[in-house]
Amino acid sequence: MNHRRRKKTKPESDLIERCQQRLSAINWSSLLARVQHEWRAMPTKHRLWLTILTPVVILIALVPVPKSDNEPQPPQQTQVDVNSIGLSRQISDDGRSPQAPKVWHQYIVKQGDTLAAVFRENDLSLADLHELVKVEGAGKPLSRIKKGQLIRYKLTDKQQLDILQLEKSDKSVMFFRMADGSFGRSE
Repeated sequence: MNHRRRKKTKPESDLIERCQQRLSAINWSSLLARVQHEWRAMPTKHRLWLTILTPVVILIALVPVPKSDNEPQPPQQTQVDVNSIGLSRQISDDGRSPQAPKVWHQYIVKQGDTLAAVFRENDLSLADLHELVKVEGAGKPLSRIKKGQLIRYKLTDKQQLDILQLEKSDKSVMFFRMADGSFGRSE
């Protein structure tokens, strides 16, 4: 068996070599003569401005630009104290345990019921009903209750309506008492 070794050949696309060949092929003296001829053909003021502006442009290109204050800053982290003790183990300032959580009351609408009748039957304030109607919004969920619909509500410590939830088959509308005593709506 005759084993011949192949000769390693350099790749033809050697970029550095090609650049060196092209640079050596340039006739520098004729290029310099042509540039000098063009320089002398320019008006004196143009040559003056080019002499001044060329170093300035090169200097501007090389000087680093400071970061502006408009760049987005990473979000700052804030430490928050979280009370990890459960409500059942917390004790209020006056030494008593916290009050029991508010309980949801439920009512299923019967044939012919109106929301006013539901409020009367459950000892809820009709003044609260009028406030709710002010924020009723799209779909009129308070005006269009139907048989079998579930109405859930919570009362405040003073037995006032705090939250009212109307549930339909596919969605729920919730009305809640805000700090100023008026009601807000959430879907």
